[in-house]
Amino acid sequence: MKKELHLVLENCPQAFQTLEELKAKGFNATVLSGESLRHAVDYYPEEHHFLSLRHLEKRDLLESIFVIFIADGEKIDQIKEIIRRDTGDFHDIKGCMYSQPIDDYEGSI
Repeated sequence: MKKELHLVLENCPQAFQTLEELKAKGFNATVLSGESLRHAVDYYPEEHHFLSLRHLEKRDLLESIFVIFIADGEKIDQIKEIIRRDTGDFHDIKGCMYSQPIDDYEGSI
């Protein structure tokens, strides 16, 4: 059965080393940049009624890396072990992860 794993890590060199290791072991995922709601609103306190592309373009580095893995259950378990080890159970690199089964899956990945 396919599972999806959602991972959020603080944007730091160690996080990218973890992603490089996962890639080297043959895992693939979708990686997005993101930031917390608090930072998104506080960054432009005078303009917090909406968020436009202009706001995102002004930022050099976003706060978080959001990663979505889709794989068979045993592979998700391997990915989680690597993440736990590399993040020191999220003490060395701040973040979180959760996984859930995919009941209805179609696709080629």
